[in-house]
Amino acid sequence: MPESYLVTGGNGLLGSHIVRLLLERSETAVAVFDIAPSADPDPRVRVFLGDVTNREDFARAVKDSNPTCIIHTAALIQGAPKDAMFRVNVEGTRRVIEAARADWVPKLVFTSSASVVFDGRDQAGVDESAPYPDVPFDDYNASKAMAERLVLATNEEGDSGLKTCSLRVAGLFGPGDRNAIPGLMGALEAGRTSMQIGNNTNKFDFTYIPNAALAHLLAADRLSPSHPKHDLVAGQAFFISNGAPVPFWDFPRALWKEAGHVSAKITVLPRGVAMVLAVLFEFWAWVTGTQPLLTRFRVAMVTTTRWCDISKAREALDYEPKYSMDEGIRKSVEWWMESKKSREKQL
Repeated sequence: MPESYLVTGGNGLLGSHIVRLLLERSETAVAVFDIAPSADPDPRVRVFLGDVTNREDFARAVKDSNPTCIIHTAALIQGAPKDAMFRVNVEGTRRVIEAARADWVPKLVFTSSASVVFDGRDQAGVDESAPYPDVPFDDYNASKAMAERLVLATNEEGDSGLKTCSLRVAGLFGPGDRNAIPGLMGALEAGRTSMQIGNNTNKFDFTYIPNAALAHLLAADRLSPSHPKHDLVAGQAFFISNGAPVPFWDFPRALWKEAGHVSAKITVLPRGVAMVLAVLFEFWAWVTGTQPLLTRFRVAMVTTTRWCDISKAREALDYEPKYSMDEGIRKSVEWWMESKKSREKQL
């Protein structure tokens, strides 16, 4: 039976890379559901615009596209208002599950986060046996953990019924990135490359986006009951990364070096001092109604060891990063420089 795909958030960062890979392997039935249109639409892709939290919007897209697999990437990321984040990330996922069940969609691949098991303490080589923390580190990861639980609990046994899995991606970066790369390259443009928070002994996982997209296709293929590895995938969560953790500050410096800049001097701000400053900045922001320049969340993110063991994905999904960190960094900076030139021409 020919496969057909509906990618939620398919006009977004990860979703658009997944769609591109589906087209590259000659899939002929690819549809996207998103709240906003693509800036560069492909005539081979059917597009459904709507709100994933709206039951009618999404049910209509599922009915009209008739997918054999839904790849659910749509989400609000860190920084969105808490209510909106839980509405989209949790209730939106509930709407996806409801529609998949109502129309007998056989497969659902969910994009989760490697941080759903993060509790603010160092995690070196964490694997899928790690429990969800009793107290979530932040609202984003709390919402993703709740959504992941819904998805995994939905998996049905036997040859029929909805089969599900969850991919916990870590530290996405790459072309089209509107978060990590713009932020780090913006620091370069602003001349803020000499400051380091923490001693940089903490290793961190990053994932080049095309590698994460590949993992989603591998998971979708192996959710089919006829696949030899189906039983290893259905109802399971998998950590996905480049499999090459690096000291946190080595990553932005590699980006800056690729762009032609190497800091002559590094000023190290100890973690404890940074935490105290973050408290003061947060208090001042609360008093003035502004955004803090530094937060405790940001300090923890850049000073904590956080890398995962992807052995389970390698075994069950046959996942192996196609692009190395060096390749990902080079392609990301090339994209950033080209985008910068394009923006400057428009001014």
